[in-house]
This record gives sequence, structure tokens and C-alpha cells, in this order.
Amino acid sequence: MVVVTGGVTLLVTVSASVVHAGVGQYPLEPAIWLLAQIGSYVALGRGVEITKSAGSDMLWTWCFCLGWIVVALLITAVWTFLDRRRPNYRSLAASLLVFARFGLALVLIYYGAGKVVPIQMGYMALPHQQLQLVGDTSLFATLWGFVAASEPYSVAIGLVEFMSGVLLLWNRTWLLGAVCAVISTVQVFLLNMTFDVPVKLVSAQLFLMAVAITAPYWSNLARVVFNRGGTRPVELWTPLGADRRWLRRTGVVAKSGVPAMMLAITAPFGVMAYIAYHTPSSTLDGVWRATSFTVDGRESTLNQTSPSPWTNVAITDRSSVPGFTHVKFVSQEPSGYTTKWHLEVDGDRLELRELQSDSPPNVLRVTQPDNDRLVLTGKLDGRQIEGTFERRFMERTNSKFRLISPPIPLESVG
Repeated sequence: MVVVTGGVTLLVTVSASVVHAGVGQYPLEPAIWLLAQIGSYVALGRGVEITKSAGSDMLWTWCFCLGWIVVALLITAVWTFLDRRRPNYRSLAASLLVFARFGLALVLIYYGAGKVVPIQMGYMALPHQQLQLVGDTSLFATLWGFVAASEPYSVAIGLVEFMSGVLLLWNRTWLLGAVCAVISTVQVFLLNMTFDVPVKLVSAQLFLMAVAITAPYWSNLARVVFNRGGTRPVELWTPLGADRRWLRRTGVVAKSGVPAMMLAITAPFGVMAYIAYHTPSSTLDGVWRATSFTVDGRESTLNQTSPSPWTNVAITDRSSVPGFTHVKFVSQEPSGYTTKWHLEVDGDRLELRELQSDSPPNVLRVTQPDNDRLVLTGKLDGRQIEGTFERRFMERTNSKFRLISPPIPLESVG
């Protein structure tokens, strides 16, 4: 049962974390669909629709896990009956632990690299993410913004994940890597649970995987925790094929080559994405504060609703790196509510769409008397608008690392 469920869980977890994260397609989709239907009929008495998503917590994914447990029970029963004379499956279990180490290492290296080069959450520092009120920000966006706000912190937690993965690859260091992986994955799981990040299922599987590979040392850990005498030497079971030199050499090549190949593919992508995040393409890029806003030639009032005046706008124009374009427009009303627009820039012409399918777009003309002033004119909701804006430098830009902080007034605390 452990071998059957563990093997497929390993396959699905690693592929969902690495392959799906990059291409948005589910490997082995027909088999996944079938298992999801089995689990759905067991739990709900009906089928379930398979939907593509960047998260892992859809109804069908939980049904898939239940379906696989049901099928695994049947496979285990048949397997046990047909192979009932075998005394144990220690070599098979040892092989599963080796593959679990390798799979967990790949996931930790992949996501660790995405934080060492701060791109996983880095988009949260772009201008179009800066106007949302704190109280209107989801828990998910709060966590992502928290990590993105401090690149050194992102690098630090990324290094823990990355080095945990690297240490898991080698026989002399895998136990240290497993302990670090337990600490890293339990933190990720708790953050996903408490900040409602939609990858709770995968993060829970990674945590359980990290705990499971330390199983040979649980007895010694218990002795230390409960002060039950000295620890005992641990003799690990021998994996299948360990006595074959060609297989051992193949394993050595694979554990070095596969992560190296993965990094060779993803590292340039990460560097290019980081450059794109930090390279404005024009002086339009930034956060802007309104100094005047007129509708049909009359100064807009705060209680006007059609269209509501824009007190602030944010423009993200990061398109200097081919293939890594980030172009967005966000407007903020006096109430604090924000609207995100899909933006197309064509010289002094800005095309705004709330949905990419919207047609025709809202068209605004932009002029800049200088790099720190902006004038927008055009039609919005069928009415002529004109807004004059000045660049707004966000307070966070003044924040920096300090060992000695200036005094904080007591009345400002709490």
C-alpha cells in the first residue's frame, strides 16, 4: 500500500510542482481524469469536471487523491495475493525513498531558485500592484507582497530551499537536507494554509514526503526527545539494483545531470524575468497622483460616479525584454477602490480594457510636459475626461536596512 500510493503521489506531486508550473498542462491527463471520477463518485456520488488552474486545491484534485487511494487498495490486495510468499519489500521501499529524495530535491531546487533570483513573487513590486488598499488586499496577495517587498528575505528563504534540495542529492548529506526540507516545507505549508494560498494540497504532500524520507531515523529521534538512552546505528535497506555498477553510475549521472539541466533551462528565464521586472520601458512607468481631473470640461467632484475621478493611477510599462512584457494600468477612485486595466501602448495612445475581450477599448491620449508630470485626455464611459497627474514616490522607496533606527514617537505606536 505504501509503495503503490507513495510512488504515484511522488509522480503527481513532482510533475504538478515542476512541469505544470511551467507549461500549464497536466501529465498523464486521461489517467488523472479517470481517478478523479472514481474519487468523486465515492465521495459525492457524481462526476467532477477537470479544470486547468495554477493552484492545486480544486475539487477534482481532492477527488483524484481519494480515487487513487481506492485504486491503490485494490492493487495492494491483488498484489498481496499474487505475491504472498515474498517475506518483505524492503528493497522496493528503499528504492521508493531514493526516488522520493530525488523528486523532493528537484521541487526544492526549482522553487528555491525562483526565490534566490527573486521572480516568484517579484511581480508584486511592480507599479500596478502598489495602489491596492491594505484592507482590500487578499491574504494571498498580502503574503506575496510581503516577500516581494524585501529581496534579501526572498533570497534567504530561497537559499534554504535550494540548499535543502542540493543536500538531498548526495548520500553523505541527504539526512541534513531532509531535516532542512522538513523545516522549509512545514513553513510553506503553514503559510499556504493561513494565507489561503491555493497550493495547500501540493505543499502538504511535499511536507509529508520530507517527513517520510527521514523514517529510518525516527527511533533515534524519539530516544533523543524522550531521553531514552543513546542512539543506535542505522543500517539503511539496500535499494533495488544497488549491486549493479551500471545502474549506480546511471543514478550518479541522473542526480547531477537532471538538476543541472533544469537549472540551465530555468536560470536564464529567471534572470531575464528579473531584468524585465526592474527595467521601465518609458517614463510612463510609475505611480501618479492627480492634481486635477475634469469630466466634460467641469472639475470632477468626489461623489461623482460616472465616471468616478481617478485620484491615483499606476502604469507598469516593462516591455524592454522580449518575451517578458508586463504592461498594466490601474486607476484608483476617491473611495480607494482600484480597477485593473489591460493596457496597450502605441506612442501617445493608450488603449484600456477591463477585459481583454472588451471591444472597442477606452482610448486615452497621453502627454508628458516632463518626466514627472502626466496628462491623460480621452473618453471614459462615453464622457470626455482630462486628468493631470504628478509622479508619486512611494514611501517604501525610503525604507532601507538600518542597524540603528531613528526614534519612533510613542503616539504613533498602535
